[in-house]
Amino acid sequence: MTAVGRDRTGPSPGGGTVMRLTDALRLRPGMSVAFTGAGGKSSALESLAQESRGADPIVLTTTTRLGTAQRSLADEHVIVRSVEEARRFPILPGRSILVTGPEDERESKLPGLEGDVLAEVARRCWAEGALLAIEADGARGRWVKAPSDHEPVVPAWVDVAVPVAGLPAVGFPLSPATAHRPERIAGLLGMKEGDVLTARLLAALVSSQSGGLQGIPEGAEVRVLLTGADNASLENIAEVRDRLLATPRVRAVVTGELPSSDPVRGVDGRVAGIVLAAGAGERFGGPKQLARWKGRPLLSYALQAARGGGLSPIVVVLGARPDDVRSAADQGAAFVHNAEWQDGQSTSVRAGLSAAEGQVEAAVFLLADMPRVNGATIRRLVEAHRVSLPAIVAPVGGGRRGNPVLFDRRVFPALHALRGDQGGRSLLERWPWQAVEADPHEFAEIDRPEDLAQLEQDP
Repeated sequence: MTAVGRDRTGPSPGGGTVMRLTDALRLRPGMSVAFTGAGGKSSALESLAQESRGADPIVLTTTTRLGTAQRSLADEHVIVRSVEEARRFPILPGRSILVTGPEDERESKLPGLEGDVLAEVARRCWAEGALLAIEADGARGRWVKAPSDHEPVVPAWVDVAVPVAGLPAVGFPLSPATAHRPERIAGLLGMKEGDVLTARLLAALVSSQSGGLQGIPEGAEVRVLLTGADNASLENIAEVRDRLLATPRVRAVVTGELPSSDPVRGVDGRVAGIVLAAGAGERFGGPKQLARWKGRPLLSYALQAARGGGLSPIVVVLGARPDDVRSAADQGAAFVHNAEWQDGQSTSVRAGLSAAEGQVEAAVFLLADMPRVNGATIRRLVEAHRVSLPAIVAPVGGGRRGNPVLFDRRVFPALHALRGDQGGRSLLERWPWQAVEADPHEFAEIDRPEDLAQLEQDP
């Protein structure tokens, strides 16, 4: 990234891109994250610690217990017994620190922190720009689990909660070999021990308020981590992911392989489609979005492309002649009226983004006067984003850059800062962006009546 940030993805040994788990989980210095569930919590902490080397500091801890061998998760291990000791241990840039209570030598366990001691550690991490990562659950090395009544132990103030589950459990019988407390899982899912755990059932377990979402604080952002992706079929991954994203509480699903030098296979979340349809079309002689091409309003083609690209939610920004434009739209879209539409396109960008940004990872902005854009191009934008989370993804064809353009959520503040008659395209001069190939014929834009007449003649 440029002055507003820095892009942390890079080339992988195989020639692709490597995404850090830190970035996939949207973690920043001073934040706190709690891992629950089963199938790779300790490996996730280890990955975060490795990614912090030479960069921002990270503090690892637990609210349950760790095995003494897990001292190796961090560069150093610090024992903290009191709030006073929590105020004094060093937090050093580029170093990872495991902070626990004194060792229980009888059981070879490192007890976790709690109450005021843990709160003080969190306060220091926030003040000193360190990430705080908490293992808040135990699973005895199994792929999946159902929590008991007192689990997990997640502090109310954590910023991000990450329920973890192992994809390799799919297709195997529910048993103590793969599951911690299989009898509780069976009762929760209405199955029997020995029955095969399907992708549907795994998603139901993770998304249940008595399963993966139990004990998650209301204010925490939920990002599910599915591990063991290299040993799972694409079909199973897709089914688990799609079912989880149908749960409003889940913000995103990260699939990965831990521990690994290339830990993240993809980040899937909702991507909004925002159709800018507020203009009066003065040069055209009336609202272009209502003009007809091949028997349909131009607006309908933008909505068709948004649906074909898998965008959700789809928001149409209204301005001039709002009732007429609304009546020209297909079912399945939400509408927001921009009362300031005459002050320039930036007002519509802000209005549409405000209506959609709360539960999405990115937004694709579509223009209502580009009827040749298709869903396949939008799917390529979304796929490029899920693989490496670039700040901006734009289509390029025939030596030209076109629309629609995808903006990652970290660019949203810059979109809100736009003023006057400028849209998101102006940000491509200030942010790094990734190109995806597109047919330049899709870039045809209707500005005057003769443009529509020419479009009718083109093949």
